[in-house]
Amino acid sequence: MGKEIKRIRINKLSSENNVFDEIVFHDGINLILGEKYDDSRIQGRKTNGVGKSMCIEFLDFCFLSDYDKSRVSKIPEEVLPLDESITLDLTVGDENIIIQRNRKNHEKPVFFRDSKTVQFDKLQDAKEYLKELFFGELTGKEVPSVRNLLSVLIRDERSEFMDILKCHDLSRRIPDDLTVHLFFLGISLDHYKKVLITIKEIEKNGTVLKKTKKELTENGTKKIADVKAGLNALEAELSQLEEAMDAFKSNDAFMSMEAELVELENLLDQLRRKQKVLKSEYEKIKSLPKPEQVDDSEIELVYNQFKTNLGRVVVKSLNEVISFKNKVEEFQRSLVNQKAKELGQQIEEISEQIRILDDQYAEKIRIIDKKGILKNLKTGFRIYESKKESSAHTKFLFEEYEKYDKQKRQLNIKKQQELLDIDAEIELLDEEIKSFIMTISDIHEAVMGNRECSFDIKSKQSGQSKTPIDITLRIYDDGSHSVDRTKVFIYDMALMINEYTRDRHPLFLVHDNIFDVDQDTLVQCLNYAYRQEERHSDFQYILTLNRDKIENEERKKLINMDVDAHEVATFTKKKKFLKKDYQEK
Repeated sequence: MGKEIKRIRINKLSSENNVFDEIVFHDGINLILGEKYDDSRIQGRKTNGVGKSMCIEFLDFCFLSDYDKSRVSKIPEEVLPLDESITLDLTVGDENIIIQRNRKNHEKPVFFRDSKTVQFDKLQDAKEYLKELFFGELTGKEVPSVRNLLSVLIRDERSEFMDILKCHDLSRRIPDDLTVHLFFLGISLDHYKKVLITIKEIEKNGTVLKKTKKELTENGTKKIADVKAGLNALEAELSQLEEAMDAFKSNDAFMSMEAELVELENLLDQLRRKQKVLKSEYEKIKSLPKPEQVDDSEIELVYNQFKTNLGRVVVKSLNEVISFKNKVEEFQRSLVNQKAKELGQQIEEISEQIRILDDQYAEKIRIIDKKGILKNLKTGFRIYESKKESSAHTKFLFEEYEKYDKQKRQLNIKKQQELLDIDAEIELLDEEIKSFIMTISDIHEAVMGNRECSFDIKSKQSGQSKTPIDITLRIYDDGSHSVDRTKVFIYDMALMINEYTRDRHPLFLVHDNIFDVDQDTLVQCLNYAYRQEERHSDFQYILTLNRDKIENEERKKLINMDVDAHEVATFTKKKKFLKKDYQEK
């Protein structure tokens, strides 16, 4: 088939004003070591925090990583000036490429190619340019983006190497993207991207369908079948009303009586409102308490007590006082009774008017509405309009529900067909997949001492899954922190070494602090990588490692390679990568 991506060789990482010592890389294994500088002091024995990971961050920065998400953005300006240019020297295929980038204009990297300078105003344009450099010979074929590709080749240390598909800082919760993995394995990205689009359409459809169903079923209190039955009944009722109204309006008498009927309805409405008000007032009067009556004997008693003290005041007789009291009470009663009588008369008159008008209205309706469906013209029209509006809304919702439900079924069929296309392609790649599995088994035996491992790739039929393809690697005793890291090493190394996958691999790999594993596993991984260096001269494996992790094994000569000969940079607490102590912002 031939190479489908150009080989990328990292030659040198440097800075404009030597804020860090340049690092020259070579083919094969490149070790970036954290080393002790003084065994007699605690600080001198420390190998963490010396700049190994920051060195990889600078490498990734030159490969156009997002500045805001990079640790490079957190370095104080007095340690790394904003206008300090970081330079990465590469060989892409047969061309020498230099990428230069600084923090001040991090969105505007500069490329030097064939003695020409290419300046970019947007980072995305630079990424597209780099993509063309990497995949220049695959015109028209779907390929991964540069940053997706590099995310697998330079896994973020904060991914904790817990899963072969998870390459990013776990705190960012970035969904798994299988693009690069499928590309390496030779599976067309066209089918994968098509099914991803279909899955998004299914999700969007599901959201609208759920919302429509919720409204249609009144928050799930009804069944769809019941809604359909109710809609049928409502439409039948509307049809009957329409027929009656059409017959009503087509009646010759209707045209001449329409104005009279409307006027009668308006008069009846006014009279009924007035009748209601009068009845309310009448009931209030009837419910008033009766005027309090004072007993004559009580008046006599009070009169006799005060009579002797009246002096020159003209004294009225007791009979006169009682007579006056009776007149007051009578006056009170007459006022209430008179008001009640007047209201009663008004109510009676209005009731009579209503009876007369109601009879007139009924007679006119009887003449033009022989079926008796429209018993009240205004009310009939109002009911009709209300039912019509309700029916129209329900019908619209039901039609929308049926449309999206049908669309859902069609999309699921489409998805299944696209998954079948992927399965068919995987079947055609049976030889390549078996070869890759064999490579994994070989590495597993070299590292773990047995071949108890498995690799599988297949489509996911689950309707709930957002990832349409399942890529699974199992190794002996996996599930623990250290064994999962070993799994990632085996997988990444197999992609770079296998005879088929290496045709789509740029043949460089960076592992930053991956070997938080037991000593024997570490030794076997290093020895396997060294054997590949002896067999292949066209790859780079860049590895950060604390020297104290392998000191004993070096002394015992358990590690086959010459560690010093493979070291490209060494950092200590005294000699840090950026040459200064600082706290990240």
